[in-house]
Amino acid sequence: MELRLGISTCPNDTFIFMPIIHKFVDPFPFTFRVILDDVEKLNGLAVKGLLDVVKVSYGVVPKVKDKYNILKAGGALGYGCGPVVVSSDVCTVDELKGGKIAIPGENTTAFMIFKYFFGEDFTFIPMRFDQIMPAIKEGKADAGILIHEGRFVFKDHGLYLLADLGELWEEKQNAPIPLGAILLTAKLKKEADLINNLIRSSINFSRNNFEIIKPFIHQYAEQLNNDVIKKHIELFVNEYSLDVTPVAAKIAPFVDADERLFV
Repeated sequence: MELRLGISTCPNDTFIFMPIIHKFVDPFPFTFRVILDDVEKLNGLAVKGLLDVVKVSYGVVPKVKDKYNILKAGGALGYGCGPVVVSSDVCTVDELKGGKIAIPGENTTAFMIFKYFFGEDFTFIPMRFDQIMPAIKEGKADAGILIHEGRFVFKDHGLYLLADLGELWEEKQNAPIPLGAILLTAKLKKEADLINNLIRSSINFSRNNFEIIKPFIHQYAEQLNNDVIKKHIELFVNEYSLDVTPVAAKIAPFVDADERLFV
């Protein structure tokens, strides 16, 4: 059975899925046709229902829950790994009301959580996540919301932290921040256990054979050094990547659903 798989180019996704893509774990009875792209592009493909298994932002789940279920394995949740709001000036987010905020996409969890805490009295400028820091430095935006590895490197670019959205979420919800989910088309719900176990096997292979998968990760993270990649994987690939069940009940209301959406 051929499945259309979409994942992002971020180190946590390439770490998790490389053994599946290159068949270091046996994918039987599946074969995978793979797309690697920015998560906001994947969000858009999910909205159109074009992929069978796809990494998305939790922020888009309310728009696609009629088409997909959330797999229990492979997602990105955790503590201390949330999006951050940064600027080239030392100020507060509230002082930027009416200003221009660069965002990594209107369907991202980062944008949803920003609006939850700070409202919408800003001019939002959607762009690829890796274009946000340059836009701030060039004066095209007053501030920006950084995702992925941005939280590790913004100080190196002379930017200042205005708010850690992950910390705000954790304090408010007493739960890990739900960043990325792996969706499975509802038509294949009966295959969920097989795919969850395949993803878990893939994670275990990567953990035990990092030198084998390392070149694949670096292929899609050329601008990141080893330390940043290591931190990224350690934060985003964790116990919840193996099984989100323990926190599913807390996450479900956030995506306007119930626990049955998780399979």
